[in-house]
Amino acid sequence: MLKLLTRLRRRTPRHYALLDEHGRCRMLFSGASRPEGANWVEVQEARLSWIGRPLPTESLRAA
Repeated sequence: MLKLLTRLRRRTPRHYALLDEHGRCRMLFSGASRPEGANWVEVQEARLSWIGRPLPTESLRAA
């Protein structure tokens, strides 16, 4: 029964930002797993105001 309840519980989404070759945010994603691709970085939160701009260094989540 505990195994079933564990599966039904929703995971807290994690937030990711897609960076271009200049280090600017191009897209944000929130989900349970990291998107495929090399330029995705995990961030503490997702803010629409970051799109088109470099990410603030304090927003990056330590790996």
